Amino acid sequence: MAYSIGIHDFIARFQGGGARPNLYMVRFNFPPGIEEGDSSAKSYLCKAASLPESTIGTVNVPFMGRSIKVAGDKEFADWTVTMLADTDMNGRKSFEKWMNLMNSHQLNLGVNTPLAYYQNLSVDMLGRNGEVIYTTDLKACFPTNVGELSLGYDNNDAIAEYTVTFAVNYWTSDGTGVL
Repeated sequence: MAYSIGIHDFIARFQGGGARPNLYMVRFNFPPGIEEGDSSAKSYLCKAASLPESTIGTVNVPFMGRSIKVAGDKEFADWTVTMLADTDMNGRKSFEKWMNLMNSHQLNLGVNTPLAYYQNLSVDMLGRNGEVIYTTDLKACFPTNVGELSLGYDNNDAIAEYTVTFAVNYWTSDGTGVL
């Protein structure tokens, strides 16, 4: 069977001109009493994010001298965003307070239930008119690393930035559905 693969066929099937990786919004939630400043500002200050990966392990089952692969358990990798630093540092302060809630810098103490620090986060991919075209909800998350913020006399014409890495217990998206 021959296929007709022409530019007009491609264009006809490429609806909307393609999803743009620079049109997105990350929505952060913080435990009660943690947040510094306006939460929507932190969404705008998220310079870079990603949709999380989906991984299913494999289980090798021996059978008559062969290994048969079957689906194993789903694994959810950590998720990292890059944040721009605002001049009042409210974004960084909020993430640092959240980590301090889980384990204090000075006393090595923290809240004793994960429900006190788990929060849901989400990433919306946006269309060219600003409408949400795809949503990923990251469930029961918490920051595991607030990255360094590099300073230097030679960092002219730049905005300071840092990364935040989150542990993610699981995520859902428009494409996952429910079984």
